[in-house]
Amino acid sequence: MRSAYLDYAASSPVDPRVREAVLFVMDSLGNPSSVHAQGRAMREAVDTARESVANLLAVEPRRVFFTSGATEANNLALIGYFKRLRETVSAEKPLKLLVSVIEHSSIREVTKRLQADLGVTVEKIPVDADGVVRTDRLREMLSDDVAMVCVMWANNIIGSLQPMEESATIIREEREKRGVNGLSLVLMSDAVQALRTEQVRPSDTGVDLLSLSGHKMYGPKGVGALYVREGVELAPLLMGGGQEAGLRGGTENVPGIVALGRAADILRKEREKDRAHVGKLHARLVAGLRESDGVTVFGDSARSVPGIIYFMSSEETGDVLTLKLDSAGIAVSSGSACDSGTSKTSFVLQEIYSGPAAKQGGVRVSFGRFSTDEDIRCLIEALIAIHGAGGGMRDAGGTR
Repeated sequence: MRSAYLDYAASSPVDPRVREAVLFVMDSLGNPSSVHAQGRAMREAVDTARESVANLLAVEPRRVFFTSGATEANNLALIGYFKRLRETVSAEKPLKLLVSVIEHSSIREVTKRLQADLGVTVEKIPVDADGVVRTDRLREMLSDDVAMVCVMWANNIIGSLQPMEESATIIREEREKRGVNGLSLVLMSDAVQALRTEQVRPSDTGVDLLSLSGHKMYGPKGVGALYVREGVELAPLLMGGGQEAGLRGGTENVPGIVALGRAADILRKEREKDRAHVGKLHARLVAGLRESDGVTVFGDSARSVPGIIYFMSSEETGDVLTLKLDSAGIAVSSGSACDSGTSKTSFVLQEIYSGPAAKQGGVRVSFGRFSTDEDIRCLIEALIAIHGAGGGMRDAGGTR
């Protein structure tokens, strides 16, 4: 039985070129904080990787800070920002966070801590029927006490791309209205699922804080980064030896950081090729789903990243269909890997849809650089076998 890995949104395969780049570091001695030759070599490796990530994002290297992954980066961005802000304003002063309803769990869970520990009021920005943030509502919700707006660049369940430039423009206009004496206001974005195919440039777009993850861009697990715009101050979450300019204490994960840097180099050079390849597979899968009866696809492909497709079966729950596909040798997901075991229904669909879509759940298929036509063919054939031929795909965009 041929297997097909179609769960890139949970974790992408490590590019062989990334693996090769790490081998010499694994066998090298030295701590990047040491002054001897071995330590200096490790420091140079870290600095080179920082430049690579910065080049991918088109930002200054000193504004890139390495973390253990996007979850830590998101925690550092939100908690670090509001913790530092609380040091400059009175405890009685109201502070508010606006966050889209479709954020990753590493954002959603942090909002609970912000409310409990720092007295931050959290309000959710609604999305339309395709899972895209409603900027008209964002504009209406921007009161004087809003200190941060958090909108992910691309959703990790249905792949919907968010209006980052328009959101940044709205925030810039609000800053101008407040003037120099007004409360500071920043835009934070989790760009984990966008980087594989989209040009993500926070400075050009107007994003102040941005997180990324190594294992979602053909690097290893356990490493990520946070971009912090000049002038935005964060309180560190981890105290230690002052690593990462004092923002993230602890000896650097040099092999992971080197791997992330190499992955960033390759992605910067090959992303357009990746996007074209993934786009063709995406179109083929959408067309192929028309051969499978009882399948509903969610979202609008014109406003989504290629390579993430979420659909529901009229005959099976998402969990059951995922297991049946697994038995056929096809790896997909019934939702976000980080939400596994916490909810049988996608919270994203609960926020967007009602009825069977919200109650039954569906399947997320995601693919990328190393996916093939054969992978897509195997999935289509398995779905046809499960549902039977002769049906039609229904587009869920615009339904509630």
